[in-house]
Amino acid sequence: MFYFKKLRSLFDFSALQQTQYRHYFVASCFATLAVWMGRFMFGWLVWEETESFLWVGIISSALLIPTLIITPFFGVISDRIDLRKGMLIWVSSQSFIAFFAFVTFVFFSPSLFSLILLGLAFGCVASAGSPLRLSLIPRLVDQDNLPNAVGLGAMIFNSSRVMAPAIAAALLTVIAAEYIFLISALFFAVAALFNTRLSDLPPAKREKKQSKFEDLVKGFRFAYQSEFILLMLLMTLVNSQVGRALMELLPALSGTFTQGQPHDLAVLTACSGAGSILGALFISRQKGDKQRLMKLMMMAMLGTALAMLPILLVPPVFILGSLICLISLLMTVIGTGSQILIQLSTHNEIRGRVMSIWIMIALGGPAIGAFLMGAVAEYISFHLMLIIMLILATVGGVWLGFKLEMHAEVELK
Repeated sequence: MFYFKKLRSLFDFSALQQTQYRHYFVASCFATLAVWMGRFMFGWLVWEETESFLWVGIISSALLIPTLIITPFFGVISDRIDLRKGMLIWVSSQSFIAFFAFVTFVFFSPSLFSLILLGLAFGCVASAGSPLRLSLIPRLVDQDNLPNAVGLGAMIFNSSRVMAPAIAAALLTVIAAEYIFLISALFFAVAALFNTRLSDLPPAKREKKQSKFEDLVKGFRFAYQSEFILLMLLMTLVNSQVGRALMELLPALSGTFTQGQPHDLAVLTACSGAGSILGALFISRQKGDKQRLMKLMMMAMLGTALAMLPILLVPPVFILGSLICLISLLMTVIGTGSQILIQLSTHNEIRGRVMSIWIMIALGGPAIGAFLMGAVAEYISFHLMLIIMLILATVGGVWLGFKLEMHAEVELK
């Protein structure tokens, strides 16, 4: 009983006391697992078909590129529709594609091209979910519980990213690959069932009707003209080029600073996952205090720079793993903190469009950062790459902290 009470004091589930969010949270658990299981299976099947790193990269791009290209358009749609109906359509569409993949593999022998097309369709539908979810959460909880709701969502996302591939890999040892798509489809169906219990969430009243393109432009203009939101987006960009890019380069980091054994990479990956979950747990215990959240983000950015210093000394694996865990924790605090602050500073009418911009930076930034920093490491040196990241984190933290302090009284009234 004592340990149970201690565990309850560690985790804050205050957002789950609100019935509507509780229904959404359970649905999100199933849907997030299903998404990551699907992504893992597409990569696995392409590798099994080709044994080519190039084709695995192509299917990964097919799954990710729609998020970077069409997410803003789904942001426009999420601001125009009833969010409950939107979520039901999204998870039902995901379930249909997963079930269609199951049927395709059972009754046909899909070509590599067909597999890529299925992955692209899966990625396109998945890209619709993020602006819907980020627009929905603030409608289900009050302002004080928003950090808790976002933190719990981040814990689900980060744990599913690790657990779903592990579950799928374990299932591959006992059942055929196509049945994992069936399980994914069933998980989406369960998510749809829980989403039916949400109340109707109609769109906010609009001052005047505009075309979808005009709405899209208005969203970008709003984000650009709001100095506070622009700063938060810049913070997200800096974070994507530093902590998140470093996590994308873990295989190279393992090969450079350890003996390059699979066990070493597994340890570093596990430390990264643990850090992101701990960071989400920390954020979930915060309240809707903008000043405190900003200070936490500043400290996290500067802490990331400090945590990178010992890596330059080529520490042993257990110390390197601890540093990776810390950096992952801090980058999660920055990422979820910026999301919460943008949510708190955006009204319902335009939230989907603004959050879709955040999604583009948060998901696309690490890929670009990994490419740029990887090029520096490849053609100059890995140490120089770390120094550049350290400088970016320091300058970004100090500069954004200064700007945020300047505009705090104006933007946070």
